[in-house]
Amino acid sequence: MDSHKIMIVDDDPQICEIVQAYCERDGFITSYCHSGAEAMKLLASFEPDLIVLDVLLANENGIDWCKNARSITNAPIVFLSSREEDEIKISALSNGGDDYVTKPFSPGVLMAKIKAHLRRVSTGRREQLLELQGLTLDFNAQSVIMSSETIFLSKKEFSLLSYMAQNVNRVVSVDALFQLIWGMESLEDTRTVAVHISNLRKKIEADPASPERIVTIRGTGYMLVAKDALQART
Repeated sequence: MDSHKIMIVDDDPQICEIVQAYCERDGFITSYCHSGAEAMKLLASFEPDLIVLDVLLANENGIDWCKNARSITNAPIVFLSSREEDEIKISALSNGGDDYVTKPFSPGVLMAKIKAHLRRVSTGRREQLLELQGLTLDFNAQSVIMSSETIFLSKKEFSLLSYMAQNVNRVVSVDALFQLIWGMESLEDTRTVAVHISNLRKKIEADPASPERIVTIRGTGYMLVAKDALQART
């Protein structure tokens, strides 16, 4: 089984520890926190594959957090809550949630749901390729294939490259890249885009000091240059 990363957000430490224990028993990597502010920082640093989120955090609304997080991540979000009202469930699922489990909960049922969502995400990404001249993005493996060589990227590097690839031969502003990858709530600033672009160039450019694939458009942003760009199958 792949070592998927599960992020747990609940203001009850005991709940966090129980979910963590079951996730790690099944081979997942976990990290947890107890507040929305902590969760936003953890989301950026941990880059989870799935999030288990309480509806009622201390002095915060988990549904609002979920809505904000959707500008940063597409990871499935499974709500875990003591609230059973239909309107709460509907709101949670309408604002970015993928599933809803009520407390007290069966750890076995929760794990089955987590695995089902991870399996669905993996299946949805399978065989998804974006082919450009001399450059193929593999969304399933989060990698780039160049001259038959597979180069693995970090999640943010791959997100940056895939967005530019979908806008190939067009200028993409620094602000657009920052908002897409880091979001409004990030404590980073737009300079972090340049850092990640520099790291990305080291992996895909023949000469990172004189880039030919990802070029800087001074005062505006960046452009991924490719001739005869074409969209492959999905």
